[in-house]
Amino acid sequence: MKTIKIFKASSFSYTPFNNYIQGDIDFLLTNNIILVDDVNDSDIIISQNYKHLKKYFWRFLQKKKFLVWTHEPRFDTSFKVLKKKYFGLVKIHFMNVYTRDVFVSNLSFIVELIDKRLEPISDIKSNKNKKVVGLMSYYGGSKAPKLMKDGVNIDLIALRTQIAIEGSKSSLIDVYGRGWPEGISKEDSREGDWSLRKKTVLDSYQYNLCFENTIAFNYMTEKIWNSIENYCLPIYYGKGSNVYEIFPKNSFIDYSNFREPKELFDFIKQMPEKEYIERINKCIEIYNSISSDKDIAKRERIAMLNKTVEKLKYIFIS
Repeated sequence: MKTIKIFKASSFSYTPFNNYIQGDIDFLLTNNIILVDDVNDSDIIISQNYKHLKKYFWRFLQKKKFLVWTHEPRFDTSFKVLKKKYFGLVKIHFMNVYTRDVFVSNLSFIVELIDKRLEPISDIKSNKNKKVVGLMSYYGGSKAPKLMKDGVNIDLIALRTQIAIEGSKSSLIDVYGRGWPEGISKEDSREGDWSLRKKTVLDSYQYNLCFENTIAFNYMTEKIWNSIENYCLPIYYGKGSNVYEIFPKNSFIDYSNFREPKELFDFIKQMPEKEYIERINKCIEIYNSISSDKDIAKRERIAMLNKTVEKLKYIFIS
């Protein structure tokens, strides 16, 4: 097959197109896909945002192919895999969180981080605060724009903000993150060595409010796994996702089972130590089952890369 030449119209940090995992670019090369610096020499122009492609539409009308590819849920919110503009003369293809071909499974982008063996617990460490901790930026908070799909708002930023603010008023949750109204956040935890600071904070709490930014099939980031590896029981949002393909019931606390923040905090207050230990040990068992599989990271990466290669080849010949 002829070599497919790709031009990046925007930044692709932390993605296969930037060789985030060593071997990504080599995989593309093996499949006759190369990155070029000159847009005129390209076959397909790609971007993580639709807006960065627009300036090329009239310039290369029917001469170039276009793809929006991103694993960031707010960089692109298209639910369709193809859109046509200018009376069908320009076709824009999409691969994102919602099209189910970037996050090929729940483990697509985080499996490399699940790399330890965790020991089950028999008691709760004395240094563990029974409060909930939330490591998250404000991002517009309760005014975060809705993202409607099939009549349901799948954005979780406003909801987790509501939980954080109500819990903070009652001293039931400690928030770490930037942009919050005065008096809510304990610190801007993104300063300095974030990975080290995150571990230090999580190690001091029993519970972690760790929602994703949005609800989508296979969309799972490091949040729930960071919580588990620091022995912090996750409070996650399961409805509308396929998180239970990995986790059993009654492991993490599923906020979608509660009607309001007060119900959640009452549930936590009343949770016996025995139940807490059982729940977190179920999470640890899942973590260890993944980390003990030495080939899983390679399999997951190849599955994701193959989806990208298939899409690029399809666009090239279409």
